Amino acid sequence: MLSFLLSLRYVMGLASVGVIAASFLMFWEGLLAIASAFIQIRTNPDQAIIAAVLQGVDKLLFAIVLVIFGCAITVGFVISHASPWRAQLPRWMVIEDVAELKNLFFQMIILYLVVHFVTLVAELEDMPDWNALVLPVSILLLAAAMKIIATTSAHETSHQSKATGDDSSPP
Repeated sequence: MLSFLLSLRYVMGLASVGVIAASFLMFWEGLLAIASAFIQIRTNPDQAIIAAVLQGVDKLLFAIVLVIFGCAITVGFVISHASPWRAQLPRWMVIEDVAELKNLFFQMIILYLVVHFVTLVAELEDMPDWNALVLPVSILLLAAAMKIIATTSAHETSHQSKATGDDSSPP
């Protein structure tokens, strides 16, 4: 029964392949948006070029984050912890638990929202109204929630290690 349950982790590999495939789509969309900006530079050299470049960069950043997320899922949940080459991987590819994956997901959302907000501001031709503050406020609230969750999980980890007598946790 245990071997069957452990084999189910390979289903996570399908999720990782899906995330990597989605990143290729985002890379393609980002490159198309930047190519469109190059085409527009001859016909419309104004604020629209900045918005097109920012949209392309937004999509490329999201694609990079998806690659990181897909690699983290594979290395953290599909590959065995006892694998000898796992120690050779960069730190950003190694996810130890769901809390780290959740933190990475928070960071991904905040990064996307920040770049999206800058793109929206670049697309505006006049001064934004007060409704434009909704997105930056939501970014700040998400960042605060991420900090609280990270602090809480670190606090719980230190309490658990003290209760078991394990001093190998980070301070």
